[in-house]
Amino acid sequence: MRRFFRILIRIVGLLALGTALFIALMWAREWRPEPVNTVYSLPQGETCDTLAIGDTVRIVSWNIGYAGLGDDMDFFYDGGTRMRTTRDRTIENLHGIITFLKTQQADIILLQEVDFGSRRSYGINEYDSIRAALPGYFGWWGLNYQSDFVPIPVTNPMGRVESGVVILTRWKPEEVTRYSYPGGFAFPVRLFNLKRCLLSAEIPVRDSAGAVRTFYINNTHNTAYDTGHMRSGELEFLNNFLAGKRYAITMGDWNSTPPGYTPSNAAVSDKHFSPLQIERDDFPPDMTFVYDPTTPSVRYGYEPYKAGSTTTTVIDFALCGPGIEPIAFETIDLGFKKSDHNPVAASFVIRH
Repeated sequence: MRRFFRILIRIVGLLALGTALFIALMWAREWRPEPVNTVYSLPQGETCDTLAIGDTVRIVSWNIGYAGLGDDMDFFYDGGTRMRTTRDRTIENLHGIITFLKTQQADIILLQEVDFGSRRSYGINEYDSIRAALPGYFGWWGLNYQSDFVPIPVTNPMGRVESGVVILTRWKPEEVTRYSYPGGFAFPVRLFNLKRCLLSAEIPVRDSAGAVRTFYINNTHNTAYDTGHMRSGELEFLNNFLAGKRYAITMGDWNSTPPGYTPSNAAVSDKHFSPLQIERDDFPPDMTFVYDPTTPSVRYGYEPYKAGSTTTTVIDFALCGPGIEPIAFETIDLGFKKSDHNPVAASFVIRH
């Protein structure tokens, strides 16, 4: 019996040592993004496109779920069991996503959860595939998830992850910047989790007096699984960032419900994911929230999608500055076939 316990203690000690060494290695290789990072700046001597008062802008925003969260998937973090679907289904989803985007005739495309070479999407560089299929756009991206090895679920780990948000636009901007959201998960969880950001493109706009102002296109993907104050801190950051920006549109996956929308009891009582409710007075009254209350933009991932029974809600929407007039907003019901999100499409007019 003593010999058995000595062997058991040695095994436990080796496991503890191995775990400590693994965490130390991950800490040494941890991705530590800067608070502000210039992704693109117009080269000296070049000119960028300029918009004008009265121009209409059509934007499509879609969390594509790394082309791995179609209607066949249950997702580990949402109470399911898996991190990825089959390779064939991933490729099928990606082709379907690209086909949809090509039909939209959008001026600007905002994408979330685009993988650049992750195990969960079989090493496919989804950004390169999308860019190659949409040659009429300029494109930029900002990482919000980079880890050498995510060790869960234990039976089939997520492994290497490199993923982020993407802006595609028909107009060449003056600048594109990645802004890190404040807060973060505690050590060592942060080594294996997202580090969220706002990706912002700046395009000049000429007002009615001839003065050149800045039009901000912002792609956001806010925190989902927050047990502290990360989501509220991100909203405060956005509030401060947008202050004084008359011509600004912020769209994406907020992982929160917009003011005036009442989610179902199932949506707010789920033990794995419960969206934050944004209150109207969280932002100045001259800013406008725009969303489609008639069609859900996300389905919960605790099971493969079952129309009529799987929990759904609205977390993909837009926030406009006082110089932007929304004229149309639609969540396009694709039945969550290619992603756990439906895409949203909107048109806006730039006003004085």
